[in-house]
Amino acid sequence: MNHMHKYHLVEAERCRILGKKLEAPGHYDRAIQLAKENEYIHEEACANELAARFWHAEEKEEIAKIYIGKALHLYALWGATGKVRDLEEKYALSPLESPQADSSAVRLVPKRGNLSLDLSTLMKASQAISSEIVLDRLLKTFMKIVIENVGAQAGSLILQSDGKLMVKAHCTVDRNEVLTEPFLPVADAEYLSSAIVAYVAKTGKHLVLNDAAREGKFTNDSYVQSRRPRSILCAPICHKSELIGALYLENNLISNAFTPERLEVLKVLSSQIAISLENARLYGDLKEAEEKYRGIFENAVEGIYQATPQGRFKSANPAMARIFGFESPQELLEQTDDIEHQLYVEPDRRKELLTMLREHGSISGCEVEFYRKDRSRFWASLYSRPVYDDNGSLMYVEGIITDITEKIRTMEALHERGEYLRKENIRLRSNIKDRYRFGNIVGKSPAMQEVYELILRAAATDVNLIIFGETGTGKELVARAVHEMSDRKGKRFVPVNSSAIPENLMESEFFGYKKGAFTGAISDKRGYLDLAYGGTLFLDELGEMDLNIQAKLLRAIEGSGYTPVGGTEEKSSNVRIIAATNRDLQEYVSEGLMREDFYYRVHVVVINLPPLRERKEDIPLLIDHFLKIYEYEKDLPPMDGRILEKLISYEWPGNVRELENTLHRYVTLNKLDFLGAANGEQDDSFSPPVDLSFDPKETSPPLRDFVAGLEKKYIMRLLARHRWNRSKVASILGISRRYLFTKMKNYGIDKAHGENN
Repeated sequence: MNHMHKYHLVEAERCRILGKKLEAPGHYDRAIQLAKENEYIHEEACANELAARFWHAEEKEEIAKIYIGKALHLYALWGATGKVRDLEEKYALSPLESPQADSSAVRLVPKRGNLSLDLSTLMKASQAISSEIVLDRLLKTFMKIVIENVGAQAGSLILQSDGKLMVKAHCTVDRNEVLTEPFLPVADAEYLSSAIVAYVAKTGKHLVLNDAAREGKFTNDSYVQSRRPRSILCAPICHKSELIGALYLENNLISNAFTPERLEVLKVLSSQIAISLENARLYGDLKEAEEKYRGIFENAVEGIYQATPQGRFKSANPAMARIFGFESPQELLEQTDDIEHQLYVEPDRRKELLTMLREHGSISGCEVEFYRKDRSRFWASLYSRPVYDDNGSLMYVEGIITDITEKIRTMEALHERGEYLRKENIRLRSNIKDRYRFGNIVGKSPAMQEVYELILRAAATDVNLIIFGETGTGKELVARAVHEMSDRKGKRFVPVNSSAIPENLMESEFFGYKKGAFTGAISDKRGYLDLAYGGTLFLDELGEMDLNIQAKLLRAIEGSGYTPVGGTEEKSSNVRIIAATNRDLQEYVSEGLMREDFYYRVHVVVINLPPLRERKEDIPLLIDHFLKIYEYEKDLPPMDGRILEKLISYEWPGNVRELENTLHRYVTLNKLDFLGAANGEQDDSFSPPVDLSFDPKETSPPLRDFVAGLEKKYIMRLLARHRWNRSKVASILGISRRYLFTKMKNYGIDKAHGENN
């Protein structure tokens, strides 16, 4: 019953058409009454409008005024302002200040000859098209608007796809639905002329055929001859001057269906659909990318999140919720409003991470301990990066979390199994910074502490090692230290000076030889590889090794074995190679003096030994070391501060070895002789550097004041000589920088004071 008004409205129109003028008014009034009772305000307005048309046709103007007035009032209440304006344009309504005006004041005069769309309707159609961004809905909306308002019975939308014209949508009036094809080729479509579409696509011009079967250039087209269509309109659709498709329309009932006015309307709608199609394509690409991202986001095994600086989650994937023990991402977002204190075992850790993000831009691989929902703990590896707004303010942090609890537990188990070695390593590392020596290596400088650390690391592995350093820096001492601390310490350490072996003997020296292999081979001899089996082979002066022996040695240490000279039995090698050089081996490789594969085979772990001139704070320790091991203390000539200063200030081109030999000469010849200096610099005078004389006529000062004065003069003289390098002066005096500053403060010594004196 709530649709009965529609039945009466159809019956009223049927009676009007059949000329049953006495029955029609009753049906109109019944339709109006039932629509009002069921609150169909728009259909009540429509029924009043049709009743007004009926009475106007019967020239009953007074009755027509009543119905049209009610229609205007109802359309206005419904919000159909466009319809109200449409009626105002079609009819002269005077006076009509508002739809509620007295209907008796309405004068009804129909306008003539206005069959085209008005501007308001055209704008609404354009808005309807532009408001759709999903391709299928856009095509359906567009085709319905075109079919309903351009006078077509059927229409097809053709789009370019990979350079081919494909039918994407088809619509007919009788079916009242739009079929979106999965890109059907134009040639396979039975409801349009492919020749006409091809012509429009090629020329880029609109084509209108008022009677296609009888006129125009396509009368012989197979489709036109078989279907006998009447009116045809085919319009190109272009975007930025490029053809993206075409619109094909037919009306098989009447000729001249597509008037110039309708063609202009179609041009406007085609321009709008071109823009909307491009927007829909971009939206489709974005949607596809979003779906791919969503799939990764939802199915990732790592936790993916976005969090505000204030400590709330913006988004999280299911893995993130599982890692933290929540049922769903929504539960995680709702129940976590303070990430720092709810999830971090150490809340200050989050502040540190935010600071690192602001300073470095991103963080990767940070290990953080978190709480789960049930307050159990777990370890996670964290990757994060900040996201800023246009003003440079931090909007949120996004990142990935991986649960590494099992990895941490495995590592802890490994640590427990190697507890003894771990404790021994900790003991060595904790003591190393306080030690002045490491085995037979002497030095406490930061540079030597780094060398000690590298020795420990190299000893913990079995990979090949290369030591770079100038002559006399102690490369062999370092190699022996690595060997003695490694798992090979129970086997032999075999040093080889590559530069001292003649080229023709290298192969026999490394691989050994059999009796009778050559003249003078009166017995079997083991080679270096055999002697060092299970131990360490130290190759000093590696850059002097011949290319031929490099190739053979490389083959041996890579596991292919070797054969002694004159022998037939192949032997295997089991040695660790520690090489040493003072040369630039990369330059040797580039010049063809060293094989690249051999270089990379020995160049695995690298230790660079600093020259003595870069660790002069170690010189007093080395002097003391050499004097003790050679028992020179009883024969030592006086060594005052000036001599120590010369020893420290000298550049030592021969490094520790030169220092050792200089001390030998100093003890033996009773003079300081630097053979490495430009002119054989030496000093035979050991007079005190400070003037101890004083005038006996003057009052003799107390001993404390006299000594203080000498100390002040000595400090000032050293500062002036070394350009106020306090660290160097403190080292010469054998005191700390802090104690030197205290002395200077007590004596009133400053740079200005020194310059004035």
